[in-house]
Amino acid sequence: MVLSKKNIAIVAGLSIVVLAGYFYKEYYRRPTDITSMQPAEKVNAAAIVTLYQNDEAKANQRYLNKTIEVQGAITEIVNQQDTLINVFIGDTNSVHNVSCLLDKRHFNVIKKYTAGQQITIKGICTGFLLDVELNRCVIVQNNR
Repeated sequence: MVLSKKNIAIVAGLSIVVLAGYFYKEYYRRPTDITSMQPAEKVNAAAIVTLYQNDEAKANQRYLNKTIEVQGAITEIVNQQDTLINVFIGDTNSVHNVSCLLDKRHFNVIKKYTAGQQITIKGICTGFLLDVELNRCVIVQNNR
């Protein structure tokens, strides 16, 4: 069967529209909300920081790319014009803490908290730089 130039143009045009729609959808896709995910482990902020300081390889094997729940005192809340909110939990006397980058869908919840309050945050552990890093974090409960 011979395809005419008109039919080829229609098929090509439809293909472009479908591909453009797919790429648009993927580009603007949000990561999965981890609120309903079960944590692989629940840990105190000081304990996870100590483990990473003492044996980063062992800590990575245990926590890296896993959903974990971390409990501790808020040392600082850094709000960068409501585009990024980073909550640091741990010991105010320590150089290293747990850095929790909040999921945008949960920005309104952190406004109830201040430094010094106890908090439980769930997030995906992405490793250790100066702090233990958790991404896509959600606040689990209010421990005031």
